[in-house]
Amino acid sequence: MDVKIYDKLAKKYDLATKIVSFGIEELWRWMFKRELKKHIKNGVLIDVASATGEMARAMDFDKMYLIEPSSEMVKVIVEKFESLGYKKENFEVIFEEIPAIKLKKSKKEVIIIQDTAENVKLPEKADLITAFMALRNFDDLEKGIKNLDKYLKPGGYFGIVEMVKSESIIAKLILWYMDNVVPLIAGLLVGMKEEYKLLGKSITALKEEDILKCFKNYSIIKKKKLIFPIATMIITRKNERKNTECKD
Repeated sequence: MDVKIYDKLAKKYDLATKIVSFGIEELWRWMFKRELKKHIKNGVLIDVASATGEMARAMDFDKMYLIEPSSEMVKVIVEKFESLGYKKENFEVIFEEIPAIKLKKSKKEVIIIQDTAENVKLPEKADLITAFMALRNFDDLEKGIKNLDKYLKPGGYFGIVEMVKSESIIAKLILWYMDNVVPLIAGLLVGMKEEYKLLGKSITALKEEDILKCFKNYSIIKKKKLIFPIATMIITRKNERKNTECKD
């Protein structure tokens, strides 16, 4: 993932996403949250590739770790949670030489770590990991999932929403829109026409079966298409077995 793209996009990310997706991504996030809350309502959450923190804001767990490699996105996350009443604390603790920003509101904690899924180190294990439109940005899918798996409790949930390659006619039309129309809109909104051309390519590069290979030691609780066949929601639960690998 080219972090510089997200640094440049950060301040206009939420607006650009709403416009180019016609609000569908926001609907997907709501459907994802609703399904996850059926299985787990609170606890420790790890949200990976958090962007501006919208997924974590929607989940609203008592303790949330937001993992985001873009420094400019991290700034937006801090501003967003401060607007929700969270206060930044003096937080000098460093997890394995990685600085973290801590915000609190009453009994709720948000800890933001600027790092990638492949390399992040955390001080505790979570009850839930969420990856909303995140996996396609991993530089190494197997390494990222394997590293995150270390920080999920046995019996914990790993929830994913991702746009993946599909052979349906509707999916092909959506990809045409993303390849040809979205870059034009993005060029007008944020001056990032060329960068948005990479979006369609990142989708066609990721297949649902590639994701499922990484969760052989998990039980699939839910798997469904979200309105359009290009978006897939996968809810898994971690079994007692170890060694998560992306193998056939």
